[in-house]
Amino acid sequence: MGNRESQLSSVPAQKLDNFIQDYVTPDEECQRRIDGIVDFIRDTLQNAEHFPMVQGVATGGPYGRKTVLRGNSDGTLVLFLSHFKQFQDQRQNQQEILKRIGDQLEHHVRQRWLEGSIEIQHGGVIIQVFTEKQRISFQVLPAFNALGECSWVWGKKSQRRGYQTATVF
Repeated sequence: MGNRESQLSSVPAQKLDNFIQDYVTPDEECQRRIDGIVDFIRDTLQNAEHFPMVQGVATGGPYGRKTVLRGNSDGTLVLFLSHFKQFQDQRQNQQEILKRIGDQLEHHVRQRWLEGSIEIQHGGVIIQVFTEKQRISFQVLPAFNALGECSWVWGKKSQRRGYQTATVF
């Protein structure tokens, strides 16, 4: 980044948006590629036919708030699982569930030849999504779906999308 701090102090207030777009946020092509990979992850998990069944995915952190910084940033993928019947269930067997989710993702990443764009680390599942210019680390968190199986949320893909991209934190 070099001498951006001194440049920032000399930018007039009315030009701050341009400065942020030019020097702080990822370029549009990079952001589109990252969004496409996140959509692939979301679709893969929601269309899986094996346990654990994912009812919905919400994004959080800087990625969910659309405040990703150029270079390295992070985010959260909250997976609402049908397996959980009550809030306390999220703590039981969490490592086993995360391992299965990681295994599912690795299988689909290999099938789609995305190994150069996604790296999955087990333990708590961390997904590294990257392009030539950008890297985003997503922490994967399984969660109880307190809203239940609501057709208005999980029905059509276009309706689900609004909930999926809801900011969690």
